[in-house]
Amino acid sequence: MEIRVATVNDAEGLHALNALFENATTIELLKESLAENDREIVCIALDSGIPAGFCSGLIVKSMCYSESRADIEALYVKNGYRGQGVGKALIKFLEKALAERGIRHFHITTGTNNKNALSLYEKLGYSKTGEALLDKTVLP
Repeated sequence: MEIRVATVNDAEGLHALNALFENATTIELLKESLAENDREIVCIALDSGIPAGFCSGLIVKSMCYSESRADIEALYVKNGYRGQGVGKALIKFLEKALAERGIRHFHITTGTNNKNALSLYEKLGYSKTGEALLDKTVLP
């Protein structure tokens, strides 16, 4: 299994994985983000060149804090590759890539009923904070 930082050349595979993850974006927007978003790192797992999973981290910088942090925005592993350490490898690779940019603190959001993800994140040293995540969409 090859784990590496994704490039624009990975856009089609990432777009297909993202659709399985039930996220909606266009391939054009995905390519644009890979090419131009210097605050995001996207990692891809490839099995003999076939996309098996991805994760992404977004660097957050705020005047409220002395250091930037990273929000791990997404982790998705294709069904046939789950339970084989792919998710763990993706997260560890992403953490290392972000640490090379000076990031030392990470946030992950996942569903409260996503027991597999919660277990993985806790095994990787993440802990629940007691904070609540609230979401809102503002319409024009």
